[in-house]
Amino acid sequence: MAASGAAFEVMPHLRPGILLVDDDATLLSVLARRLTREGYEVRTAPSGASALTALERSWPSLLVVDLMMPGMDGWELCRRVKRIADLPIIVLSAVSEDTSKVRALEDYAEDYITKPFNPDELVARVQRVMRRVRVGRPQINLDDGELEIDLAAKRVVTPAGSSPLTPTEIRLLQVLIGSIDHVVPTETLLDRVWSDADGADPSYVWVSIRRLRRKVELDPDHPRYLLTERGIGYRLVSAATTAQPA
Repeated sequence: MAASGAAFEVMPHLRPGILLVDDDATLLSVLARRLTREGYEVRTAPSGASALTALERSWPSLLVVDLMMPGMDGWELCRRVKRIADLPIIVLSAVSEDTSKVRALEDYAEDYITKPFNPDELVARVQRVMRRVRVGRPQINLDDGELEIDLAAKRVVTPAGSSPLTPTEIRLLQVLIGSIDHVVPTETLLDRVWSDADGADPSYVWVSIRRLRRKVELDPDHPRYLLTERGIGYRLVSAATTAQPA
């Protein structure tokens, strides 16, 4: 198995995904073309509300968001995103005051770019953030390599061997990896994994978690990586914990 360390991409794309959020349609078009030429999979949203809708469909590797937008501004969007997952964020803003930069960097952002800016600057900042958070590979190695999750190869590897992943299990792991070491509510898993299913209920989550534990855990009845937070949801942890009853 791979060496220790946690390297992961939220979505199993060969190209890292970026969601650009800005109410300036011209700027969105320019930035999307530029980042696409660099090999990124780019989606755009003209508002905070439409960005949340886009995130419900799939989760990118990086969010680039303008702070000053009508309706739901960038601050509120960032706040809502961070409640769900620790998604890397680059902030765009016409506000150059140090207090705004400090607040954004302390609370939400990996980087802060003041408008106007050269699109090449954004590309450089994106590449730096991607390297820093080590996204770009659809693989994560947990607990010094004891558990390897490879979404591109559609498999998990433990000391007991390799097991294939179903499409539903891949989508489930995408969400859990995006919030690694944090609890993901059952309702969030239903919305993100079974958004196209009619009549989906919490039993869908419970059954899929049980099946996934058979592949991830050495003792599925006493899980150490895929934990239940009773009455709330589930949590994928980066280092094995004391085994708990399933």
